[in-house]
Amino acid sequence: MKKKFKKTILVVIGLGFAFILIALLYRDYRPEVNLLLHPTDNTQEKLLILIRQHELRDSIFLLGLIAILNAIPGLSNSLICILAGLCYGPWIGFLINWIGNIIGNSIILSLIEKIDFSHRFKENKILKFLLQQNNPLLGLSIGFMIPFIPSVLVNYACANMKLSIKKYLPIVLFGMLPTSYLYAFGGDAIFKGDMSRIIGVVIVILVLFVMAIFLVNLASKEHHQVN
Repeated sequence: MKKKFKKTILVVIGLGFAFILIALLYRDYRPEVNLLLHPTDNTQEKLLILIRQHELRDSIFLLGLIAILNAIPGLSNSLICILAGLCYGPWIGFLINWIGNIIGNSIILSLIEKIDFSHRFKENKILKFLLQQNNPLLGLSIGFMIPFIPSVLVNYACANMKLSIKKYLPIVLFGMLPTSYLYAFGGDAIFKGDMSRIIGVVIVILVLFVMAIFLVNLASKEHHQVN
């Protein structure tokens, strides 16, 4: 019970920090929000100018929010990652996303042993699939790459394997590269109104979704074979 209480407290604290950062970001992005709510003839031009005038402070707020949302099970930071690309371009947006996701996953890993996970969680098919890989480092990297697989599952597998920091860091660094850039690239494409790039991003996301379904089905088959 004590560990479960800790889990609740950690989630509440994480949500509290997330709401604070959202409030700070809303304050700084209020001109853009007001412009969207009260459009004029040249709304798009004004919006494009305002969005790319944000300071370093807002990039830190976005990075922190990405890390926190990544660390809270059940929440997604994809919209914030897209916002980072929209506001700062594909490369700076990518760095914000990448660093934020790495920090978020590191937070999860550091808290894994302090949380009592349910039996249902420990029997998750994807988790068992990750734990039974012939090449676990490659399997865990792929797990991080697919945004539809919860980060907590991959980090739990890493903790269960007792990976050292030297082994964990390359996995999370490499694993978070594709989606971190993908969302930043997509946000920049939205900013520039480049439909071909937007369609390309959507296709890649669909491919990742299909990969996730494939892994779930593969994990289910292996689970049934073991039983």
